[in-house]
Amino acid sequence: MNHLFIAVLIILSSACSVTPKQPALHDFGITWSQTSNSNNASQPTKSDISLDTPSWLINECIRYRLLYDSPTQLRCYNLDKWIAPPAELFKQRLQASGKFSKHRLVIQLLDFEQQFDTPKQARVVLHFIADVYSLDANHLLATQDFRLQQATATPDAAGAVLGFSQLTQQASDKLQQWLTTIK
Repeated sequence: MNHLFIAVLIILSSACSVTPKQPALHDFGITWSQTSNSNNASQPTKSDISLDTPSWLINECIRYRLLYDSPTQLRCYNLDKWIAPPAELFKQRLQASGKFSKHRLVIQLLDFEQQFDTPKQARVVLHFIADVYSLDANHLLATQDFRLQQATATPDAAGAVLGFSQLTQQASDKLQQWLTTIK
């Protein structure tokens, strides 16, 4: 009887000490322009950027897709999340550059996911359409479809986070380059 009582106590005490692991929260890291702007006395003018996104991208889920197994199923990492929805993080990255103030941008975020071609090979995919309007007349000047992707360093959530940090910076740079061609 004593052995049973001790066994029950051990089981109950170990069950009480087990707490579910909280998800790690991620963003794209500190960008060079954010650190250099924090040292300046005057803050840059915020760019006029609006970002539209489909309803399935409105939460903090880090999405991935197993193209080799079930290409129509979109999954989320359980123990890793974005600190904010991807559209907000992407908009923050664009605004941090401070170089979009000559135009009004309307961006439609269409795809933001990690895709696995094999269990050991993954890439991050970013797809968006940018409309550029003049600030004064609110006239559509141009539209560009951007489809970017890059292999991840590791086929996991950490690889997705690092890949998206790099890919969103690349998207910001490509957007800036494209805007220099618009009068």
